[in-house]
Amino acid sequence: MILIDVVNEIKKAESVILLTHVAPDGDAIGSVTGMYKVLKKLGKDVSAFIDDQLPEMYSFVPNVDKISRPFDKKADLVLIFDCADEERLGSSKEFLDKGPITVNIDHHISNTLYAKLNYVDTNAAATAEIVYQLVKLLGIDFDEEIATSFYTAILTDTGGFTYESTTSMTHHIAGDLINNGARFREVAEKVFNSLKFNKAKLLGKALNSLTLYKDGLVSYMEILKKDFEETGTDLSHLENIVSYGRNIEGVEVAVLLVEKEGEVKVSLRSKERVDVNKIASTFGGGGHVRASGCTIEGTIEEAKEKILKEVFKELEK
Repeated sequence: MILIDVVNEIKKAESVILLTHVAPDGDAIGSVTGMYKVLKKLGKDVSAFIDDQLPEMYSFVPNVDKISRPFDKKADLVLIFDCADEERLGSSKEFLDKGPITVNIDHHISNTLYAKLNYVDTNAAATAEIVYQLVKLLGIDFDEEIATSFYTAILTDTGGFTYESTTSMTHHIAGDLINNGARFREVAEKVFNSLKFNKAKLLGKALNSLTLYKDGLVSYMEILKKDFEETGTDLSHLENIVSYGRNIEGVEVAVLLVEKEGEVKVSLRSKERVDVNKIASTFGGGGHVRASGCTIEGTIEEAKEKILKEVFKELEK
């Protein structure tokens, strides 16, 4: 399908539901909140749902307070952003059967094309790049709130414009968003230079577990259930922690394991050589070539053994 098809569906719809994945990141939240404001400008009845707690670090994003936990509602159109597969929607997955039209808008290479209409551009550095183009086609003027939401999405999903997914188009879009009022200084300050005390304590727990393998090519960190209890944090405070392992000089692959009840959440990052999406897909996960994740059932010791085995295997190729 082409993007104009999505535009036509939006124009026809009177009511729209916006969804994204659990454990939402900046791209997910920025895309949803930006589109929320766009659709309000179009006079639509809009609801935005995420089946998870929103990370505190994104509380500054305009209209984030309009996002709620899912409740029973029907709409003419369901738009899903930045979600590679329907399982990552959590209980929001039920909305796939509640709208006559469901549209999946994403940039993940691992996307399973689960909606009735699917627009996936793996060349986009962030889903918000696609949504930006969508707004342009809708003919809606950007205001400060829309621009700030989309800028937050792009800045976070490109690691401050440092990931290899960043293109000249990424910078062009970011520049246009700034020209339209994006609060770029505030976004950068909140995302990269602001750290709550309890998040700092959790980061300290992760860094205390930091171990290097394969002559420094692999960094490993873990966060245990008791670490959350001792620091007064939860899963919403995990954003960017895995990057501390990736940023160590000489490291090619960073691994972060997070202990949950009966399972382990895995975050993977790489720099140049290793396709971590391939590793994550081995365990039913996915994402990007340089940033992916998955969940492994069992203890953290079992998950560590399994994931490091696959990482080592890829490094030896």
